[in-house]
Amino acid sequence: MEIVVNDTNILIDLYNAGLLGCCKQLELDFRTLDLIIEEIEVEEQLSAVNKLVSEGILKVCSLSGEQLATVFEKVSFYGGKCNLSPEDISVMVYAQDNHCRLLTGDKTLREKATLENVTVSGILFLTDMIIGDGILEPADMISALERLLQSNGRLPKRLIQERIEHLRSQL
Repeated sequence: MEIVVNDTNILIDLYNAGLLGCCKQLELDFRTLDLIIEEIEVEEQLSAVNKLVSEGILKVCSLSGEQLATVFEKVSFYGGKCNLSPEDISVMVYAQDNHCRLLTGDKTLREKATLENVTVSGILFLTDMIIGDGILEPADMISALERLLQSNGRLPKRLIQERIEHLRSQL
């Protein structure tokens, strides 16, 4: 089973699209960091994420002392060069050390993690799996993708619209 480590924005996007519950049915080992959970400020979102944690669907991990030292080194290295937060760098370090896929919608984090040989995907990786595994019908995924577009203006609109059009052609 593939391990995926989730950045904050993925968890929030899944919640906003109404797709958090679909994670239970995906053949993925979902993980995140305690630092990431602390970034979720909206109580309803946090409650929904904590439900996944309590159900054993999402594992919350902590960085080792050595990993924290690496995070501080990278914060210093990237400081002033880009807008990566310590939390962003933390999930990148975790993904790198554990040879797992990083899930993020943060463009800068995607670029830097890719440069550091981390496999990176975004929300569409998950929505494609949800459809591919038959977890949701196309009409339900269209609604979810439309909610996603309404809730997060920083997502790749063109790619999401292409997914919506493809799904509509299947109706």
